[in-house]
Amino acid sequence: MGSERIMTTQQQFLDLLSDIEPSTTTVNDCSSAHNTLRDALKVHNEFSKVHVHTFLSGSYKRNTAVRPTTIGGITQRPDVDIIALTNHTINDDPQIVLDAVHTALKDIGYTDLTVNRRSVNVKLKKVDMDVVPIISDGYGGYLIPDIHLEEWLVTNPPAHTEWTVEVNKNANGRFKPLVKLFKWWRRENLSDLKRPKGFILECLVAKHMNYYESNYEKLFVYLLETIRDSYGIYASLGIIPHLEDPGVAGNNVFSAVTADEFKTFFEKVEEQAAIARNALNETDDDKALALWRQVLGNRFPRSASHKSANSADMASSLIRSALGAGLTFPSTPVYPNKPGGFA
Repeated sequence: MGSERIMTTQQQFLDLLSDIEPSTTTVNDCSSAHNTLRDALKVHNEFSKVHVHTFLSGSYKRNTAVRPTTIGGITQRPDVDIIALTNHTINDDPQIVLDAVHTALKDIGYTDLTVNRRSVNVKLKKVDMDVVPIISDGYGGYLIPDIHLEEWLVTNPPAHTEWTVEVNKNANGRFKPLVKLFKWWRRENLSDLKRPKGFILECLVAKHMNYYESNYEKLFVYLLETIRDSYGIYASLGIIPHLEDPGVAGNNVFSAVTADEFKTFFEKVEEQAAIARNALNETDDDKALALWRQVLGNRFPRSASHKSANSADMASSLIRSALGAGLTFPSTPVYPNKPGGFA
């Protein structure tokens, strides 16, 4: 019974992972949007003078994004990060560089624009894009403008992408799926919390996941419990832990997280770790399903045994209806195309 439930639950997690992947439509929308913008920047009559090249960053590039959520019947837009390497120098004022990006985008025809601290946000009907200008530091690294601090800061977007690939390889391909589960968990449980999110969650998973476990149920429980056991003292004292930025030595990925945000995040992890542990120990499929849905939401699927029973009933009903209507069936099975992930 125990081994059967482990296999069943592993399939439930794999089914959930398939379900929370960005759809082919979403991927195509993102691809079309970022390519159009990047091509336009490259040939813009003014920006082309400072343009060196552009590349993608963020969860879209790292293949750690989950499907856009729907709030109040409205599907939220996916985020795409576009890095624009320019030939500006450290002597150029950060505001001037961001203004140059903003002016070019406005001139190209984008209307819903917001100049943020380190980027220009572009809102389209189906996609949000952040255009982030960076410059070379002259030594193989990069600098990013910060208009609040009015200075250039060390950054390294390509290193984050390379790091993600390496960590996923070390985890036998299970790092990125676990990140997606953790991001989905956060959305289900802490959707109103501003931070931690995104890349911070990826760093937490990399630091605290079990690299030798292959079962996703156990991986997820272990992740929550290890985060709970590692950061209780920080939450109780109201201080922010240091989690090293894998791209920039000495940087703390938690630096923008407030003490209150971290405490809220920690308390939810603590609460949910207990529920997840109970779900792992539960031998009754229905009770385990109810517990996992408390943790990962109502999209968490039923076990294969439940689905196969329901499918058999449905298939029988459909066949009876089809025969009654005089329909014919194809001689070979037709398989649906599974949605691909972000690339």
